[in-house]
Amino acid sequence: MPELEVPLIPDCSACIVNALKTAVPLLTDDPDAQYDLFRLAYRRISEGYEKNLTPLILSVQLYQELYTRTGVEDPFRKIKQQSTEAAQHALPAIAKKLERLEGREKLIGALSASIAGTVIDFNTGGHKPDLERLVETFDDIQKQGFAVDHSALLWKAMTEKKGQLIFLADNAGEVILDVPLLELIHSLGWNTLLVVKGRAMSNDVTREDVAGTAVEEVATIIDSGAWAHGVPKEWVSDEFLEAVRTSDLAISKGQANIESFPQIQREFGLETYYVTRAKCHHISSVLGVRPGTNVVMRKPDPD
Repeated sequence: MPELEVPLIPDCSACIVNALKTAVPLLTDDPDAQYDLFRLAYRRISEGYEKNLTPLILSVQLYQELYTRTGVEDPFRKIKQQSTEAAQHALPAIAKKLERLEGREKLIGALSASIAGTVIDFNTGGHKPDLERLVETFDDIQKQGFAVDHSALLWKAMTEKKGQLIFLADNAGEVILDVPLLELIHSLGWNTLLVVKGRAMSNDVTREDVAGTAVEEVATIIDSGAWAHGVPKEWVSDEFLEAVRTSDLAISKGQANIESFPQIQREFGLETYYVTRAKCHHISSVLGVRPGTNVVMRKPDPD
């Protein structure tokens, strides 16, 4: 399969604008100010197409400008708190369903829980997360399975060696449903570095979002140093890159990390498992799967 690369296509503009329908009202409740922000956004999107930016870089630059202009530090704070509470409410029921599983079956169950968390996404156009159905979403994923399933390779990697695993977290709330997977990794003797964002761009998870949660019990928290979706190399810190360089294995959650981490992953030759639900048609096409399907994909490609 070709390397993971997500170029700018016409559909990206509609996705960015749809996501702004959530973000802009969180920045200001003044209708005239909202109009001005959308007018600015349309201009920047047009300029991004002229420059042939990647959709991720275009979106990051736009959000940075909108947030700076309005002076709002974390507009998604309330949504992130609600997401965390919903995930914490769902986690015990999901954990109970995983209790009876062992070995690779337990890994598959934990990956399903982790993928269920990826529905907590307020930055993908056309996708509306239902925080009340997280347990049912987990059940659905268990039944659906993975359209790309390299879980056997991940199980082999985790059980045949030990070392440092770097785990690229995605969104607030979502990371709570990563706990069963993080606990399994911990039980297998791995030292896990869990990467949160240096500063939230939308509902991205930060240090504040994992403070006092079970996540801290099974992983060492570090941040990317970036104010960005994903981990684009243009913005991450040298400390983050050093953590990648010294790691033996990586798990990367969510779509924004698919758009940004492969460049870093290829540079360091790090065995990485991309874990997500393909919600965006463009990402689905890049992954070679249908929209709405689940993916556990190893890079570099298996031999």
